[in-house]
Amino acid sequence: MRLLFATAAVLALAASAPSAEVAQIKGSAEGGEHWTYSDQAHWGGECPVGPGQSPVALTAAAAMDLPDIVTAYAAGPGVFLNNGHTLQFTPGTPGRTTIGTDIYDLAQFHFHSRSEHTLNGKAYPAEIHFVNRNADGALAVVGVLVNEGAPNPALAALLAALPSRVGEAGVTRPGIDPVLLLPADRRYFAYSGSLTTPPCSEGVRWNVLSTPITASAEQIAALSAALGPSNRMVQPLHGRSVLFGE
Repeated sequence: MRLLFATAAVLALAASAPSAEVAQIKGSAEGGEHWTYSDQAHWGGECPVGPGQSPVALTAAAAMDLPDIVTAYAAGPGVFLNNGHTLQFTPGTPGRTTIGTDIYDLAQFHFHSRSEHTLNGKAYPAEIHFVNRNADGALAVVGVLVNEGAPNPALAALLAALPSRVGEAGVTRPGIDPVLLLPADRRYFAYSGSLTTPPCSEGVRWNVLSTPITASAEQIAALSAALGPSNRMVQPLHGRSVLFGE
């Protein structure tokens, strides 16, 4: 990929998110609010009214030049938490995601079952969201679709530390390598969206990788059993552009 673009649509993806969203990494991605996936029609905040909500339906399109996504993650232990809404891993060793010239720190990654984004009309068994934030508090999420196939060693290490109850956290030792949860092909869909849990704050820079990773049927079943249904319904674009890059 080359950094040869300067369209207003792409530059808008890098705009700073509201400061409240930084707090919502904890408040929303870790739970703490009374909401359920079975009652999405009654979610509050920006969820029912925001014009730039996530997830969205992704469709194959002609590729254009987008900034490279480069990850610098180290294998190591971390905390794997069941918060009642998702399974979330907070690494003990800081990681970094660079999108073009924009630098973000990895705050955490968590799982959804089934996938929240669809690709060419298909929903996948699971989706991983790597939540990153920059020095100004702006959020960039890297989404990874998970398909059934060969087992994933990083997922195996996480499942070995699977918390058995809501509010319980397991520590993964000797640790996992988050890079194993990313495909080698870093082509991706880019758009401006929102958090996918209440209050669905907007201004989030979304980067959904177009190539899924694989996990075994047993691993997917274990995730599904632990998570239960945990995907938000696809939201309308309301005129937003979704870019595809290579």
